Amino acid sequence: MRVLLTELRRSPLRWWFPVLVALDVAVLFGRAQWWIGVWPQASAAAQVPAFYLGPFLAAYAAWASGRIHRLGFEDQHTAGTRPRWQVEGVHIAAVAVYGGGAYAVGAAVAVAVSYDDAGPGFLWPSYLLLGAALIVLCIAVGHIAGRWFPSAFATPVICGLACFVVVTMNGGPMKAGLFVLSGGPAVEVTPERLAVRWGLALSAVVVAVLTPRTLPGYTGGRGKVIARLPAIGSSVLAVACLAGVVTAGPVQTARANPSGQMCTRTEPKICVWPEERMYMPRLEAMAERVSGLPSVIKSPSVFYEEGLRGGKGQDTDFSIFEGSMWEVADSMSIAVSRESTPRYCQAATSAAEDRRTMAYFELDSWLAARISGAGQPSDIHGGPPGVDQKAIARLIKQSGPAQEAWAKKRIKVIEGTRCA
Repeated sequence: MRVLLTELRRSPLRWWFPVLVALDVAVLFGRAQWWIGVWPQASAAAQVPAFYLGPFLAAYAAWASGRIHRLGFEDQHTAGTRPRWQVEGVHIAAVAVYGGGAYAVGAAVAVAVSYDDAGPGFLWPSYLLLGAALIVLCIAVGHIAGRWFPSAFATPVICGLACFVVVTMNGGPMKAGLFVLSGGPAVEVTPERLAVRWGLALSAVVVAVLTPRTLPGYTGGRGKVIARLPAIGSSVLAVACLAGVVTAGPVQTARANPSGQMCTRTEPKICVWPEERMYMPRLEAMAERVSGLPSVIKSPSVFYEEGLRGGKGQDTDFSIFEGSMWEVADSMSIAVSRESTPRYCQAATSAAEDRRTMAYFELDSWLAARISGAGQPSDIHGGPPGVDQKAIARLIKQSGPAQEAWAKKRIKVIEGTRCA
């Protein structure tokens, strides 16, 4: 511990610590703020900065581990009283302490801004530990690179960029799963999936501290093999862990059904995961708007957020994507139109199929606008082809009888379509 404290006091990274904190906070708030107030989403957001801290710390670790070789102190270092692996381990630990400290500050900021709105609960440790594993992995890779190629400039730059590119291309949630971009309450990082990623990170650290740059004191082929045995064993372990990560599947898995759920008081009910409690006032308003639809429209008695019913209702249950209530209204509109129209069958002619499809598109768009309380947001692009969203936005401002007459025409087209 004394040696580690000494290394922390003299590490140039102490001057970079405010920069690391600023980088973490900038990434935390630079992407978006919709995660604030939902604990699993805040946890995933607090983990995202590891994606940027890791390559930065890999570059620094590459620079720091090559200092001894650049200054010509390799012989003195080798002849020291402490085992070489302890010295290398202290160097890695010092970088990890500063990087982990900045990462922890970012997590504390995420807690502070979410606490009032999120209610009971806290950050999910699994997401924070996933980010920590990525940071440790990058530091270990940088340390190895700096020992083998002790350039003061080329190695840190190449190592940092390489880590960033490799993690970007292969570390995503659907690939190696070294990071995630969001944390909906319907999914989680299980201990088993997390342990595989930490196994890779820790095995990389073992390789970093045991792999020698030179092998003094050994001569002959047999001696060299004996000297390399720890490094060979740790390398095999790292390869095995890497294979485990690649074959483990997505890092996020479906969460078990909750013991409780939160539902609106207004009929029809809208039920969400307990972690989404901050959205309840807006969901209450949406439920009231559904209950106020014209009598020609029928509605399910309950709408569910994805995952609450397990594998049921996957095509009709809604998700709260990046805090957007329009996505919720859009999914609910489909469920309402299905309840209000006959069961689908193939139309007798292609022309009839096209007319019915357009009637469905227009009806769904109108329902989504009515449920959301406004037209399609300006930042939402696309939508059902052929539907004039501006006309829909004007329609929902007309009188109730006018809107009901409009909806009846579309339902009449759907009900009048003959089956093949």
